[in-house]
Amino acid sequence: MSDNNRPIEDIVSKYLRQNPEFLEREPALLKHLELNHASGPAVSLIERQVQYLREENETLEQRLNQLVQIASDNEKLMSRLHRLTLELMSIGDLQSFFDRLAESLLSEFKADILNITLFNLKIEASAKTPLFYLQHDDPEMQQFQDHIDKGESVCGRLSRDKREYLFGARAQWVQSCVLVPMSTDGMLAIGSSDPARFYPGMGTMFLDLLAQVVISRLALEEPQKHRKSA
Repeated sequence: MSDNNRPIEDIVSKYLRQNPEFLEREPALLKHLELNHASGPAVSLIERQVQYLREENETLEQRLNQLVQIASDNEKLMSRLHRLTLELMSIGDLQSFFDRLAESLLSEFKADILNITLFNLKIEASAKTPLFYLQHDDPEMQQFQDHIDKGESVCGRLSRDKREYLFGARAQWVQSCVLVPMSTDGMLAIGSSDPARFYPGMGTMFLDLLAQVVISRLALEEPQKHRKSA
């Protein structure tokens, strides 16, 4: 095809887009139009249009099914979050609270490793719960300060220094991670050996809401601390 014909084809193409009824006014032109099918023989314009509409309909149906599945998954996820929230908020002592939280995070997200870091409260957790305490201004936390200040969860790959700080000897197996800041109370970090498990742009609504549950539970502890010190 000569490039010299391109302007004419552009004009014809533009005109047909702006006047889709043109072929209805000039039906005789249809008998001169042929489209080569992928399998070889030529097909009529109407047959090609029907095929195109059928393929487009299949694409839209697949997309609709995906949206329905996403909505169903989100509904189940929110239902689990509701039950977990009620369960967590009914737990009296913080050690049991974080034991159950850790168990839920690992099971719900099928993660391989977890780190829960608190800033304002030191809790003696059970050995199975990766709960840590640090001062908010600890120099080691400066590498995460941007994430904490923004107050937004972030997913993807972390630098080796960050992985090693969070997960120690098991850091080499962590291929993807999600960091969830908990306001001024701390930070959650969940790691996976699957590089596609936590990826940039994935939804973190469940974790963000769960972080709010932790923040609310810790806030309930403040009056008790004041009463004990009075």
